[in-house]
Amino acid sequence: MDESRNKDHDHDTHAIPPQAICNVYKKYQRMDDTAVDEDLNVIDFSRGLTDAQKGKLAPAGTVEAELIAKAQKTFKFYGKEDANGSPEPESLPTPCTAYEHKGFPGLRLYPSLLPPECQVMMMNSVMHRDLANPLHKTNMHPDYKIPFPSSTSPTGSFFGYPPHSKHEVYTPLNPDSHHKQLNTTQFLSKKLRWLTLGSQYDWTTRSYPTTSPTPFPPDIASLVTTLFHSSFTPESGVVLLYSTKDYMPVHRDVSEQCDRGLASFSLGCDGLFILSKDLKNDGEDVDEDNEDREMEMCVLRVRSGDCVWMSGETRWCWHAMPKVMNNTCPSWLEDWPAEKGGRKEFEKWKGYMKGKRLNLSCRQVWG
Repeated sequence: MDESRNKDHDHDTHAIPPQAICNVYKKYQRMDDTAVDEDLNVIDFSRGLTDAQKGKLAPAGTVEAELIAKAQKTFKFYGKEDANGSPEPESLPTPCTAYEHKGFPGLRLYPSLLPPECQVMMMNSVMHRDLANPLHKTNMHPDYKIPFPSSTSPTGSFFGYPPHSKHEVYTPLNPDSHHKQLNTTQFLSKKLRWLTLGSQYDWTTRSYPTTSPTPFPPDIASLVTTLFHSSFTPESGVVLLYSTKDYMPVHRDVSEQCDRGLASFSLGCDGLFILSKDLKNDGEDVDEDNEDREMEMCVLRVRSGDCVWMSGETRWCWHAMPKVMNNTCPSWLEDWPAEKGGRKEFEKWKGYMKGKRLNLSCRQVWG
């Protein structure tokens, strides 16, 4: 058996992406923000759908306000004894209409699914607690000795360190390498690219280990399973952190050993998300070795609080993030990690998210 192919879906984990989506990827990567704003091929729920897009996107139900509020409450009070006695919110969040794309079976789009408070809670969980857990690997682990916050740290967060401090030093593991010594500002603002939660994806072998040193964060799992009615069990999460000049090349997520859906949440600045699907007739096989085959495209502008659900045929689609839009972070999130009534240590990092985009994709690994 070809070890590069997954036994559950027979997609090659090392396949080369088709030329068609690579061309679209390069087109939007080079496009300036104003041109993106004016491009009517981009699905943008905030701008409104064109007639052509309305013909392809159909409402597929509503995530009711009560369910969103329940999911947020479960997340906020997870593991706390007084969770059942916690006060109800003064007002319910806005319901979310889900949209299905007729050309991409299994693709559902949830604009503004997460309320602002829930987005801040997710930022706090991932970037304060989970980033500070050395069992959650980052792109920096192979090359640097990282001064993780101690268990007795008042904040338990890298953002508890003073910016540009000389006391916390990120030292190259190999002194003869081209890597340079870093401070915390360089680590958090320039070098940190990704973080893996739960089952630790190996980016080199494009596979998962059979055992995990740490579980997927249970509070985030409670949020996701409540929103999606336990249709999958989050076992691994990939957190991607972008600045406005960063991007994610064309790829597909085919290393998981099951065919359950994947939920991808956006926080911070807007991004362009592109998907492609093979154009084929019913019953026709796709020649994946043909890099010049025809593809159908979907270009979506994702904003803070949006969620993209990929299941069915779309679960294995080629996709990419060619562009992050500058000056698009919501005003109530751009000051993060500084918060009203928050820790004074975080005030020194005020404005960190103004030029950042965070994406958390939650997936089940094992069937």
